[in-house]
Amino acid sequence: MDTSHCHYQGYILLLVLLYSSMFDVASNIDISSDARGSKTDSNPKQYVNCGNYEVERRQMTVSCSKSAEYIITKINFADYGNPTGCSEEHKVSRHGNCGAPDTLRIVKKNCLGKHKCELYVSDEMFGPSHCKKDIKLIVVFTCTKA
Repeated sequence: MDTSHCHYQGYILLLVLLYSSMFDVASNIDISSDARGSKTDSNPKQYVNCGNYEVERRQMTVSCSKSAEYIITKINFADYGNPTGCSEEHKVSRHGNCGAPDTLRIVKKNCLGKHKCELYVSDEMFGPSHCKKDIKLIVVFTCTKA
């Protein structure tokens, strides 16, 4: 009876050691990567942002939203007219068929090197869009830590 009781306590001790080692290993696992293996960082060196504004709002603020230490370093896409896109991945923005041709140049001139810039969503700012309805401005831009 003493021998079986010792075996029983030995198994319990073994299970306790096994579980404690598993939890110790689990607490040391780096989980800062998502399922695809991409690192997630709440304060990255640079990130891409997207602004989508319809003409009724008349004014668009292009801004690096994380903090004032970021500046706009690249305008990846800009179109005033009837562009489509502006998804979370910022990879599917497409020019429409009636956009203003100088939009990208004007957005670059007004926004590059700044933390934020104001754009007036109008034909006066970008030139005629030749669109009949649903006029909007989409800007995809990269913010980099200064």
